[in-house]
Amino acid sequence: MKLGSLKEGRDGKLVVVNTALSHYVVVPDIADTLQQALEHWKEAEPKLRDVAKRLEAGEIEHAKPYDAALFHSPLPRAFQILDGSAYLYHVELVRKARGAEMPPEFLEDPLMYQAVSDTVIPPLDDVIVPDESFGIDYEAEVAVIVDDVPMGVSPKQALNHIKLVMIMNDVSLRGLIPQELGKGFGFLQSKPPSAFSPVAVTPDALGDAWKDGKLHLPLYS
Repeated sequence: MKLGSLKEGRDGKLVVVNTALSHYVVVPDIADTLQQALEHWKEAEPKLRDVAKRLEAGEIEHAKPYDAALFHSPLPRAFQILDGSAYLYHVELVRKARGAEMPPEFLEDPLMYQAVSDTVIPPLDDVIVPDESFGIDYEAEVAVIVDDVPMGVSPKQALNHIKLVMIMNDVSLRGLIPQELGKGFGFLQSKPPSAFSPVAVTPDALGDAWKDGKLHLPLYS
């Protein structure tokens, strides 16, 4: 199942999109926004899946042609965004670029930070920054939307809380990072709003990429 949000209001308007990304339908009788659907996921998911099934079969006459330019990020804003680095080589390169060493604990403990979440950029909109000299950089990342994850769950248990999967364009201002982190208080100005893909998909929609409750992605060197 694929879900998206039209550019309407602060939190968008929830829509169901077909697999081929050719048509979509709004579902105000289920939820006005994706955030509303997530907060009542147990009740909303089967209804959304029924709409997706009928949309796929061409049974919804009022479905509209899909146009990514009409879409906001699935979550135009979120309660929080947590960003983690999964590739140690990437961490090593980024830290080397700013003259920082690779701490040995990175081999055991995940590197994470809390990103800007009150604003998320629409997927096809321009990335606005004050000055290009700040060193605009983009990173393609996999993002997951989870429900309420209890404290202390195991990694395996946490997988059961993944509801949707997206692609994230993580924006960094490399020219500001060294000075900001040098203050010892974390990212702020050097990590402006990022963007998500036009649609978010349920894990089962990923096919062979999602097996045994895990996301399998090809690695690169």
